[in-house]
Amino acid sequence: MTHAPAGIWALRLVQAIIAAALLIAVVWIARPTHVVQLLEHTDPGMVGIAFGTSLIVVLLRALRLRLILPAGRLGLGVSIQVTAVSQAATSLVPARLGELALPVLLKRVAALELSSGLGALLIARSLDLASLGIWGSVAVAARWGGRRPVLLLACLILVAPAFLLPVTVRTADRLATRFLAARGRTGRRWTRRIRRVRRALNTLAAMPGRMIAAMGVSLTLWFAIWVTLAVLLRAVGYTWPFGDVLVGAAAASLATLVPVNLIANAGTLEAGWTAGFAAVGISVPIAAASGIAIHLLSLMIVVAVGSCAGFTLWLSRPHPRR
Repeated sequence: MTHAPAGIWALRLVQAIIAAALLIAVVWIARPTHVVQLLEHTDPGMVGIAFGTSLIVVLLRALRLRLILPAGRLGLGVSIQVTAVSQAATSLVPARLGELALPVLLKRVAALELSSGLGALLIARSLDLASLGIWGSVAVAARWGGRRPVLLLACLILVAPAFLLPVTVRTADRLATRFLAARGRTGRRWTRRIRRVRRALNTLAAMPGRMIAAMGVSLTLWFAIWVTLAVLLRAVGYTWPFGDVLVGAAAASLATLVPVNLIANAGTLEAGWTAGFAAVGISVPIAAASGIAIHLLSLMIVVAVGSCAGFTLWLSRPHPRR
């Protein structure tokens, strides 16, 4: 059994401390009593609508996954189950390590190599970043016109990973072949893994029509995500302009990319949400309180959908007879 080096544990401790400090600061600004009041007066009907739009998001993620994978490799029903479970894991596990649930699940339900699953994950996240950048640019341009060129440029930069991913993996493959392959069995094993990821990405890149369709689905699903958040804000009593919701929610999504998250992205998500909504003129205490309340409601929905999908996935797997 291997153990993480002391330096890794020290880094994780520092990350946890930073995330905890961010969460404590946001809670202090928001005032816990205010958050409790928002949750107590939440409109259950609006939460039900948000649950429905969340199911649409899961469906769109599942459709995108089918477009990213080779044709016919994954049925729509199984793709929905895998997507819901992996999204719940991503939302709950610290430092976004839950992302790895997707390739593991694809190996179990579709006999897909981990390298191919990892390639699909990399493409999906690149499309997410590109969609976030495009919608963020639209929101910034609509809100401030050309008066925030740095912010607009920052949004557009998010589109770059979708184009740089093949180059990055190709470079990693060459570096691994040159420097890792000669470092014994472990080095050769990692070199083979990187090579398999590169081949999987090359296979996916050979389907430009499916990739363009996947980009269109990504843009649609991110629009559905922000509609869901706008509905949840209405559920707790806030009817802010949709453009402002897009800016604030985009800032929260970007904040979760920082690998200092606690469980369920606690800390970084609330800090990003508060900063984003404060930038469009929302009172900082109100922005902080709404961020905590919406995060809790969103987690409730994600966990409920992911748990149901995980249970049906477990029921559908073959069980050995006694």
